[in-house]
Amino acid sequence: MRQAGRVRPGVRHFAALAGVAVLLAPQPGRAAQQDPAPVADAVRRAVAATAPANATIALGPVLGARYMRACTSPLTVTVTGTLPYLQATAHCGAPVWILYVSVTVDAHMAVVVASRPITAGQTLESGDLALRDEPISLYAGRSVFYQAEDAVGATAVMSLPLGAILTGSSIEEPLVVQAGQSITVDARSGGVDISITGTAEQPGRLGDTIIVTNPSSGRRFPAVVTRSGALVQLGS
Repeated sequence: MRQAGRVRPGVRHFAALAGVAVLLAPQPGRAAQQDPAPVADAVRRAVAATAPANATIALGPVLGARYMRACTSPLTVTVTGTLPYLQATAHCGAPVWILYVSVTVDAHMAVVVASRPITAGQTLESGDLALRDEPISLYAGRSVFYQAEDAVGATAVMSLPLGAILTGSSIEEPLVVQAGQSITVDARSGGVDISITGTAEQPGRLGDTIIVTNPSSGRRFPAVVTRSGALVQLGS
């Protein structure tokens, strides 16, 4: 007579394998996870579209994409920040999710440098300036010049050694307009340009907004100082 509770070895082994198969089988209704590789590719393409041609692009972690459901719509990427440190935001439309990726861009660009020592108060001439490739990391977040002629005529507000990168804080644009000066203002309204003669109420450098008075009407209005003269936008 067979003893109670005894199980044949073959049957016991089959039962164990069946249990493993149940554990390994994909669960019904479980959504696929996002592969990080397409996310990384989309971010690289978005950064490369505006980065210098010689740039090396390094991405921060994108493994967080694995916790997202697989994106079934084209990924869109927006890039913010100032070179060399950027942040890319990857957007998925279906299902909706967002992933933030830090980006570092290693590149060189030609910027204006001092071609000889410059003293504070000196008016810059073309011979004082040169273009030289410099790592973006040396001037990250600062205003620099990409054409030497943009700095010619400016005044150095500090002494600069040979090879120093010119920045917006190291030089001062020359005064283009003096207070009380009679100037011609180009007034634009839609596609129509009108020239107005006015009196500058304050001095102005390139890019400054100054107040101008129309002597015939007494009306005061703001105008932007440009290389071609003062400009006021009256409307579209």
